[in-house]
Parts: sequence; structure tokens; C-alpha cells
Amino acid sequence: MKNTPFRFAAIALMALLVSSCQSSKKLQFCPGWSSVLDAVVITQFKPGTAPDPANALYSARITDVDGSCSFDKAGKKADSSIDVTFVATRPAAGDAATYTVPYFVAVTQATRIVTRSTRSVTFSFAAGEKTATAQEHVGSIDLVTDGDSKPYDYQILVGFQLTKEQYEYNKTIGIFQQ
Repeated sequence: MKNTPFRFAAIALMALLVSSCQSSKKLQFCPGWSSVLDAVVITQFKPGTAPDPANALYSARITDVDGSCSFDKAGKKADSSIDVTFVATRPAAGDAATYTVPYFVAVTQATRIVTRSTRSVTFSFAAGEKTATAQEHVGSIDLVTDGDSKPYDYQILVGFQLTKEQYEYNKTIGIFQQ
């Protein structure tokens, strides 16, 4: 009998959690959004140098992708927006510096790329700082399904626009080592 209040509280908490899942039904119908694991990091090297950490000007990482969407009642169209958070680091603090880095936003369905656009993010390092952050809002990503699919069958993917050399470098260092 002593556990009855605890059990009641646990059951009430579970009911609250289940009901909150049902109230977020709207997100279940949205396309997913995420970063592309192979393109989540980019390293820019000093011009004319070998791809070695000692020659890095900076490295940048996509740290978060979040979003929202609305869709029609038939579930054939969705309008999404995403917020992407980036963090750049440089090996040593130095003078103020600004770098512009290309990234892409793609809508995919399984292995098929439906749409793809290239954008850019600008990092501004203050004098004496080794870290810079940036956030980009990508609004109105329109999706019209193929008629047989629903918006949740699609994915919005974000990644850096890597050169072949940058991609190969990422494979040698492991993207989780940063």
C-alpha cells in the first residue's frame, strides 16, 4: 500500500507522455531533417599545402539541424523550414578572419535526390578567438510528393559541399575526431 502514491504518479506520468506523443502527430507527417554524416565536417587548408592538420586554416562542423513544417490535409504537399547550426574552429588564435563555406540542402526520397540547392555560411573569427559559430535559417522548402508517397517518406539533408580532397581527408581523420 505504501507504493500506491508512487504507482499512481508513475501511471499519470506515462499517460502524460503518451498523450504528448499524440499531440505531436503533426511532426510525424513531416519530412525528416538531418545532416549527412560524410559531409558534416569540412577542413580548409592553407593554399598550396598538403592536407595535414598542421596546414589547416579552419575546420567547420554542422552541429544541429532542426525544423518545422506544414502540410495539406491530403498529405501530398509540405512546406518545411530548417535551422542549421555551424561551429568553426581554427588551430591558433590570430587576427580577425572571415571565411565563407558552401553547403547544400537536398530533399531526398530513399536514394533519389528530388531537389538540391547550394548555399553558403559565413564564419567570422574575432581577433584572438579560435571558435566562431553561425546559424542559418532555410525557409520554405517546398515538397510535392510523387502522389503515392507522403511527406514523411522524404528527407531534408544538409552537408558541406566538399571537394574530392576534403572528402578523402575526412575519411583519413574520421569525422568524429574533431
